[in-house]
Amino acid sequence: MTQKVEFEKSAVRVWLLAVLGVPFTLIGVDFFFARKVIGSFRNLIYGTEELPAFEPRDTIVAALFIIGGATLVLWGLKELVFPKRVFVADQDGICLAVTAPFRPAVRIPWSALTDVEYEVADDEGDARPAVRIEVADRSGLPDHPWGARWVGPGILLIDATGWSPSAARIVDALWRLRQSFEVDAAGTE
Repeated sequence: MTQKVEFEKSAVRVWLLAVLGVPFTLIGVDFFFARKVIGSFRNLIYGTEELPAFEPRDTIVAALFIIGGATLVLWGLKELVFPKRVFVADQDGICLAVTAPFRPAVRIPWSALTDVEYEVADDEGDARPAVRIEVADRSGLPDHPWGARWVGPGILLIDATGWSPSAARIVDALWRLRQSFEVDAAGTE
């Protein structure tokens, strides 16, 4: 029987960004087609004065609103349907999503994993939950990890803000999974 533990980022923050993208998209579309919202703003600002003509830079800004807003909305929908997995642990080790947003996760075998702990990282008075991973061998791990940082030789501190479930529960589940594999290996020998 193969055991597997998976944890993913909470989609709430990304979804809130997607909601923020909706007005940007609507304002950009309004500029190109109806100009009702844009016209209301112009009337509010200029009143009964003669309205200045739109300039080419206004068209560029409206196009950027559409592109940026649509990107935020599509990214939010993608995260709701297919949330990014932060940790995937199985009998071979753990996979960490620390390379980049669109790159595959990095696998660390259990034998290279020295320690995993939950801690509260204090960055200039800002306390954040974090997972501290100590590895015996850094090969395969990026020099500049995404959403994490090296705090010592072989010690990776991963920002756990917005994880579902909490970082403390993730660390606990990882240790229980590792211990179950050690018990299974000892029982089969």
